[in-house]
Amino acid sequence: MNMKEKTELSLTDLLKTGDEADRCYAARTLGILGSRSAVEALIKQLTDEDIDACVDAAEALGRIGDPQAVPALIKSLENEESGEVCTAVTTALGQLGAEDAITILKKIAVDRPERIEWEDDWDRWWDIQLAAVEALGKFGAEDATGTLLQIMEDETSQDIDPEIFAALANIKESGITALLELLVNGSIMQRRRAARALGHSGNPEVTKALGQALRDESPEVRAAAATALADIDAQRYLPALLLLLRDPEDDVRSAAIEACNRLTKSSSADNDIIAEITPLLSDPSSLVRAIIATTLSSLIPPRHLDEESLTAVAASIMDKTYDTAATACDLLGVNGDPASLDTLITTVRNKSLYGMVRRQATLAIGRIGILNTDTIDLLKEAIADREQPVRLAALDALTALEAVPATEEETTESLQRPLDIVLAAIAGELELSSPETPQKVSQAVEFDPTPIKEQSRKAEDTATETPDAQNAETGSELTEGESLVLPETPGRVVEPGEVNAAVSTLDAIALNNAEVAFGVHEALPEPDIEIDQETQDFIEVVEENKRIGERMTRGRRKISIEDDVRRLGVRVLIGNTDDASVAGLIQALNADDGVLRYEAALAIAETARLHPGLRSLMNAFGSLTTQLGLGDEDQRVACTRAMGLLHNKAAMLPLLDVLNDPQTTLRTEAISALVELTINGDDPDKADHMVIKPVSPKTILRKLSSALEDEEFNVRMAAAKGIVQLLNLEGLGESKTEIVEQLIDTGFLGAGAQARNIGKLLRSIDIQGSAERLLSQLETVDSSAERRFVIEMLEELFISSNDRSQQAA
Repeated sequence: MNMKEKTELSLTDLLKTGDEADRCYAARTLGILGSRSAVEALIKQLTDEDIDACVDAAEALGRIGDPQAVPALIKSLENEESGEVCTAVTTALGQLGAEDAITILKKIAVDRPERIEWEDDWDRWWDIQLAAVEALGKFGAEDATGTLLQIMEDETSQDIDPEIFAALANIKESGITALLELLVNGSIMQRRRAARALGHSGNPEVTKALGQALRDESPEVRAAAATALADIDAQRYLPALLLLLRDPEDDVRSAAIEACNRLTKSSSADNDIIAEITPLLSDPSSLVRAIIATTLSSLIPPRHLDEESLTAVAASIMDKTYDTAATACDLLGVNGDPASLDTLITTVRNKSLYGMVRRQATLAIGRIGILNTDTIDLLKEAIADREQPVRLAALDALTALEAVPATEEETTESLQRPLDIVLAAIAGELELSSPETPQKVSQAVEFDPTPIKEQSRKAEDTATETPDAQNAETGSELTEGESLVLPETPGRVVEPGEVNAAVSTLDAIALNNAEVAFGVHEALPEPDIEIDQETQDFIEVVEENKRIGERMTRGRRKISIEDDVRRLGVRVLIGNTDDASVAGLIQALNADDGVLRYEAALAIAETARLHPGLRSLMNAFGSLTTQLGLGDEDQRVACTRAMGLLHNKAAMLPLLDVLNDPQTTLRTEAISALVELTINGDDPDKADHMVIKPVSPKTILRKLSSALEDEEFNVRMAAAKGIVQLLNLEGLGESKTEIVEQLIDTGFLGAGAQARNIGKLLRSIDIQGSAERLLSQLETVDSSAERRFVIEMLEELFISSNDRSQQAA
């Protein structure tokens, strides 16, 4: 008997000896594992006193699929009073596919048994009826068509027509015939549903009827027929669908465009559809033009559109619907015709358009790939735009243009290289706005006008000040003949408590002397207050929430355009491998701006991940190490990630210290970095890395084993996953037995929230040893909750990929 069979036997015994919770958990797992040896015990559980146990037994029998369960399920359906149990039994019969069940399924789908209980104002028979309809569809039973049509025609029945149509589509002859009849003679809703169901039937013989439905008087039916033809890959109906692109209804044209796009994925059909749909770039419907532009963007080769088409696309840029305008910009970029540059440049400079439209126009300029004074000047302007999406797009476009040679009219001496502009922006050396009136903007995707409003209000306040008020503010005296005119509103409202009440001079002197004598202004000693543990815990939670809130709002604080551009510039350099780009990232890593340092550390980490072994990145190692010890939490997390991905094993010692840090995120990141270094770290001698004190894989494994007892489950799971990876290294396999026990113990922590994940990890280490240990614990743990954790881990040990998909379903 293998370990899976032993597990199934133990769970079958638990069906007999466990409490109601045990019986439920055991039944579910036996069903998921497809345990035929448990069928007899599960059949007995169909009459369990606990309803949940009955439901789980029925579901398990359906998953296992053993025909010997059919008579017992039919008997249960004939006699059971619980609607919940009957629903589960009906579904199980549908999964088993036994013809013996068709008769009772047809009966219970139409006739409500009196014994079925109501649950408040809900009739449980409705659930049973729906399950019966779906079961009959799975059977594909030809003699069930009449029953399904009867339910659909019953005006007193619940509305489950979509499920009935789906069931009819699975009945190959009589069901398809009924759908074809409904497609022609049914109501509008029935014709639409019939078309969609026929599309899902996968039956190529229905294409003629669906083609005829393209001429249906109802737009809903025509649209459904178009979608259905695409569902069954009816290539020969492409010409008919192309004609449908001129349908007067937006929804029909949209469905036809989508269907054409799906049917023309082969290159041989692309030219036909391009020629047919290109004229629709001038369609009066904004929606259709947007879909056409999106479709053409995925189909056309470079510089395919003619002058008339380009004119139509340019007109769409001014559409009131920003989606249509944005897709038009995308299409011009994909087409790549330099003749579109003027249109795109004008679009970017038109501040009245949506920011996302101007963003797409900026990206299109970079995609066209023409490097000259006009594009460089435009992109330098766009970097200083008031809207962040446009600024980011300008930096992206400059990065894309770096690989483009300058045009013949420009010389390398007179034209600034795009990358130099990006690097200058990161270094803060690019003048973006006048220092007299610096603009403050929000870092949100859309521009926040609040700061501009505040500036305007201040300007209005200054403009409305009287000369006398200005004189009073500056301290200048009135000239002869001038009279003092007070402003209508005070310059500032005095807050309560700012000014003391009026007193005589002698009283004021006495009051001051008294304050000195009694030490009124001296700081009072802090009182000794005893705080109980509950209050202390509450204070710690408040402080932690405050800290998290500050971190979350950190990136949304209002900043200057210059600072925002520096941060965005760092992002667009991610993945660049040239020395200048890497040097720019390292320079940003050492900037005064804390957020810029954070962005730079993340960019270095991602670049290292994309390009392992990039030697120029190693110049960042010293700064990363320093900031690991001195930075704030976010910076330390970013530095930890980068140090792991740089693969310099000199990082191991400082990262080991981080394992004791009080911050959960930092400990979790340090574990991942140490595992990365242990498995993929460079050989110090070959890479010329100065490692003062090497750290062995066994040391890392031991440290991670200790982290399995961490109070935070994120840290525990990171350690568990890291351990599994390390055990594949030579010389560490001998620790498997001890590690298995530690992982199983970890599965019980945190109310068993990670039991399944631990089970998956155990499966990758040692199925045999893990199962033995878990089966032993199944007999010794005290509560059904703990037995549930064991059962879940056992289930993950033996579940197959097919079983897992059934479980998800």
